[in-house]
Amino acid sequence: MERQDFRPLPQPRPGAQYIQDYQASNVLSPQPVQPSKPIANGYLGTALIPVPRIQSDWPVQYWQGQAISTSGLKNLGNTCYMNAPLQCLSATVPFARFFLENRWQRAVNTVNPLGTRGQLAGAFAKMVQEMWQANFTYLDPTNFRRSVCHYAPSFAGGDQHDAQEFISFLLDGLHEDLNRILQKPANDDPTPEHEAELERLPQQIAGEQEWQRYQRRDDSLVVDYFQGQFRNKLECMTCHKTSTTYNAFMYLSLPIPTGRGMSKVTLQQCMDAFVKEEIMEKGDAWKCPHCMALRKATKQLSISRLPPVLLIHLKRFSYKGPFVDKLETLVDFPLKDLDLTNYMPSPLPPGVDKGFSQSSPIKLDDPRSQIPPYRYELYAVTNHFGSLTSGHYTAFIASKGSWVYCDDSRLSNAEGREIVAKPAYILFYKRVPR
Repeated sequence: MERQDFRPLPQPRPGAQYIQDYQASNVLSPQPVQPSKPIANGYLGTALIPVPRIQSDWPVQYWQGQAISTSGLKNLGNTCYMNAPLQCLSATVPFARFFLENRWQRAVNTVNPLGTRGQLAGAFAKMVQEMWQANFTYLDPTNFRRSVCHYAPSFAGGDQHDAQEFISFLLDGLHEDLNRILQKPANDDPTPEHEAELERLPQQIAGEQEWQRYQRRDDSLVVDYFQGQFRNKLECMTCHKTSTTYNAFMYLSLPIPTGRGMSKVTLQQCMDAFVKEEIMEKGDAWKCPHCMALRKATKQLSISRLPPVLLIHLKRFSYKGPFVDKLETLVDFPLKDLDLTNYMPSPLPPGVDKGFSQSSPIKLDDPRSQIPPYRYELYAVTNHFGSLTSGHYTAFIASKGSWVYCDDSRLSNAEGREIVAKPAYILFYKRVPR
């Protein structure tokens, strides 16, 4: 890739030397670790083999409301889908500071084949730095967009795009650039015995074990702040055989309930629709591994881990063949005191988790702590007006007790009562202390 006009990248050591240096250090042991014996309460204790990784010194923190320094962003021709999410990510203060202070330069993974060797992270850092300097009323994001389009050609040209797809690409790309894992385990897929054990474990323990296994392949600042975990449970309605899987998520994509006369719903109703039990039958019937036949089954999606920054994508677009419909339903969401505690599994009784510990000690002042309550506060919104093929994106960002409205190159003050409206499309919530 031709170098773009952003801050020079540090000169990295060759990837093989990276791995040798980390294996030779005292931080990681290259020797295999034997699995532990079964623990007293009957659950299998699993000692994970260390993997070579980039060590991180950037803390994951709560943050209070503070003044956000930003500039408008010029629309380069239907690029509002990019401008609005950039304003929201720039307003994610501790995440933005990592790039503002050039900490990203010491965290770039140059051996990850899925990454860009820091090119995307560098372009994002340069963009955020210019936005926070606020030396100009608005900025021209051409260089940043060029970097994006180099790795995602689908965003090139003058077509309109979905802001949610752009956020997904950008955060995925930053994650791969900053993935701390230098050498992923070769054989880390769950065995049948492990899958059977997950069915017997309490959700709290099974979810933590699967999170540890996930972080042996994917672990970055993006994971620290933005990623949570789903639990997906299938149950055969004939023999009651279950199959439970745990998967990481970057955002909650919530359905908007519809019905005659429903012009307004609450965010809680959207959450309830998301976790509602489904019946799998007919064309969607489940191939039960016990019955060895297609069976009617229940499917239950739930949340087993919540991140410090929760992105909520409201599913306003539905696809019917070549046509796209948009739901203009008003979703009433709280600016403060979004409490998701009831959507999380309850803490285990004392002693039940005896012998089991998290992958690393989590302090109560760390927003990654999976200890209730789970309360969130809104700090940014990406809005969408119009249709998918003929629409416009804007953003609201919180700044020291007030709100700023970002409409491409134009910035203006906004009132709290303007935030909850029909155009709200992607909600940015931060976890707040107990």
